[in-house]
Amino acid sequence: MIKKKLNQFIDKGFCIIDLYSKNEHKYLLSKIIKKINKNIPAKSKKLSAKNLKFYHSYQDKEVHDKVIKNTQRYISLDKKLIMPIIKNKLIQKISNHHWGHSKFSIKWVGSLKKPMKLNTTGFRIARPEKLSSKDVGGEHLDLHYGGKKNTNQKKLFTLWCPIVGMSKNYTLRISPGSHKFKHPLSSISKQKKYISMVLNKNYVKRFKFIRPNLKVGQVIFFHPNLIHGSSKNLGSKTRVSIDLRIFNNTYS
Repeated sequence: MIKKKLNQFIDKGFCIIDLYSKNEHKYLLSKIIKKINKNIPAKSKKLSAKNLKFYHSYQDKEVHDKVIKNTQRYISLDKKLIMPIIKNKLIQKISNHHWGHSKFSIKWVGSLKKPMKLNTTGFRIARPEKLSSKDVGGEHLDLHYGGKKNTNQKKLFTLWCPIVGMSKNYTLRISPGSHKFKHPLSSISKQKKYISMVLNKNYVKRFKFIRPNLKVGQVIFFHPNLIHGSSKNLGSKTRVSIDLRIFNNTYS
C-alpha cells in the first residue's frame, strides 16, 4: 500500500493519508473551537463541536472578520498532533524519495509581516458559497509561500485536513499531475488580496481538477508545485480545515 501511494504521489502530485484517529480529530476540533471562541464577543453565541458546522448562521460580518484575521487564525500543535505526522511511514517514504531524508519541521506561514511560527498551523473557515463567495482564495501553488516567488521544489509539502466538511462539495480542489509542469512566473496574477500568489484564470483553464471524498482523520498530502484552490463551499454547512506545512530541515 505504501509503495502504491508513493507511486501515486510521484505521478499525480498528491495522495490521501490516514493520519489522525477519531479521538485526535476530536481533539484538533476542540482546539480550533477554543481559539475561535476567544475572538467571539460575549454577546455572540459561542461555538461547540455540535454547532461549528452552523457557524455561518450565528456570526455576523464584524465577528467573522475578527475570527479570520491572519494574526488570530492559527492554533499551536502539541505532541499529540505532531507525532502522527512524524511517525507516518508514508510521509517518511515520500520525504526520503524527494529530499533524500525525512527530517522536517511544521511551520505556519500566516502573515507577510511576521516570521513563520514553529509547531503551529493555520485554520480556514469557508461559509456556504450562497452566503459568501469571498471566503476562498484562487488557484495557486504552495511553492510560492509567504508571498515570495520560489523555484526550489524540495522546500516543503502540504497536508490539507478537513475538520468539518468531508465530501467533495467541501474538500480541497486539486489538479492531479499539474506538479509536473514548469509553471511560468508570468502565470501569476497581479493582486494583493491574498497571501498566496494566485494564478491567472486563463492559465488555470488548461488543467483539470478533482475534489476527493475524505473520511474523518484523512488528509490530502500534496506536492508544493501542485495547482490547487478556488475550493468553493458547495455544501449547506460551514467548512473548517487546516493547512499543515512540512518544511525540509535542510533549508530551515
